[in-house]
Amino acid sequence: MFLLINRVGSEVFPNEFTSGDGKPAHKMFGHFYGSSYIAGPDGTRTPGLSRTQEGIIICEADLNLCRQTKDAWGFRMTQRLDLYAKELTEVSQPDYRPKIIKEI
Repeated sequence: MFLLINRVGSEVFPNEFTSGDGKPAHKMFGHFYGSSYIAGPDGTRTPGLSRTQEGIIICEADLNLCRQTKDAWGFRMTQRLDLYAKELTEVSQPDYRPKIIKEI
C-alpha cells in the first residue's frame, strides 16, 4: 500500500528567477506538480486530489492484498539482499562512478 502526498497551491519566492523559457523573471513558481492518491500493491489507485485546493482521501485498505501480491509475484523468492546491500554501499560512496556498460 502506498500513500502519495503532495503539497497543494503554489509558492511565491522572495527573489525573482527565470525558468529558462525566455519569459521575464518572476517570483511565483506556479502550481505544484502531481496530486495526492493512494495506490495498492497491484497497481490500482484512487482518483487523485486537486493540485489547487486541500482535500482528504479516506479508503478501506485490504492488507491481505499486499501479501497476496508478494506471493503471486514471488518477490521474496527472487530477492538478492546481499547484492542490493553491496550495490547500495558502492553507490553511496562520495567517489562513486557509474559503471559504463557500452560506450556509444
